[in-house]
Amino acid sequence: MISAPSAALGLVYRWTDRTPNPTGEARAVLRRVLKDLGLSGDVVSDGVLAVSELVANAHEHACGPYEMHVCLAAGRYICEIHDRDPLLPPGLYSGATTPSDAEPAKGPGRVLVERGRGLHIVNELAQGQWGFRVTERGAKAAWIVLAGLGGAPVPCKNGD
Repeated sequence: MISAPSAALGLVYRWTDRTPNPTGEARAVLRRVLKDLGLSGDVVSDGVLAVSELVANAHEHACGPYEMHVCLAAGRYICEIHDRDPLLPPGLYSGATTPSDAEPAKGPGRVLVERGRGLHIVNELAQGQWGFRVTERGAKAAWIVLAGLGGAPVPCKNGD
């Protein structure tokens, strides 16, 4: 595990498929980094929750090793979760229904309704300021704007 020094920007955490509890570790590291950067408690809490969903998704659905980067770009703090899978999630931008719009499943299929809410949570917490990109190395990065003013989000260039 890489843990960033106080107020560091760049690579702040790295893990593999064998890392126990990477989501919890990522939350702890990101919480410390964001507090050290002087961000408000609400921004820290929302950012940590949203990023933990992205970390869990990467760990479950993509191949590692994985990295979490925090950068300042266009006046905004952005967190990126890098994995080694170049494929973007299918149907991501095709107008998926929100969990409240979906009909509840009955019986064994209900498990499927209980899953798949992570990106909806990310979208709500980030107010739509998040997404995925293919990196210069041909892998994938999920990005989210954590805080800041002005300008459009610019991807972190760390780890590309």
